[in-house]
Amino acid sequence: MEKVKEFEAHSDFLRCILVKDSYLLTSSDDQTICLFDIDKNFTLIRSYEEHKNFVMKLCANPKDANTFASASMDCRIKIWSFNSTNSHMTLEGHQKGVTSISFSPSSDKPYLASGSDDKTIKIWDYTNKHCIFTFEGHDEYISALIFHPELPILISASEDATCKFWNVNTFKLEDSRLFGYETIWDIAAQPSQNMIAFGCEEGTMVVRMGSDQPLAAFK
Repeated sequence: MEKVKEFEAHSDFLRCILVKDSYLLTSSDDQTICLFDIDKNFTLIRSYEEHKNFVMKLCANPKDANTFASASMDCRIKIWSFNSTNSHMTLEGHQKGVTSISFSPSSDKPYLASGSDDKTIKIWDYTNKHCIFTFEGHDEYISALIFHPELPILISASEDATCKFWNVNTFKLEDSRLFGYETIWDIAAQPSQNMIAFGCEEGTMVVRMGSDQPLAAFK
């Protein structure tokens, strides 16, 4: 557990950190995204500066190793390249800040999901900047979301403390759960064991899809 490196990446709070191959991406309340080269002693390669508010979330595209997306409180989602400071695309449609994003891992679906403080989740076809569908059902701000790595399911969480499972083939709500750990702030998926981990206000829990009880919970 020896500390390898410590450095100041931004002038304000960090919101997200993403490791992709030898790159380290960071986003901040200073409205910028920074790209660092891990193999070169975390040298700053470039900054991305098109957002006009806090940059809340970063997500790498699993089907294109050269691109990533960002979500900002300026109500916009941007898609970027690792080798250019200018964004490729801007997706607009949310009425309030965008807090979370996730690329679909499905090879036949060029989908990007976004969650917002407007309490909605949008599914975008990022090849043509088109919003395919808007999910509504959460009572408070969207706090986290992720595509299941194998199933056509989008998992979302909100400050209403619920977790919802949406079918991205039929665009219907499959299930809604209230685990009792207050707001879920982050979600991670493990494909081979079909396990989902939730980082909550009052602890961490791991569940298996289809099971009524968590496999493990840590308060």
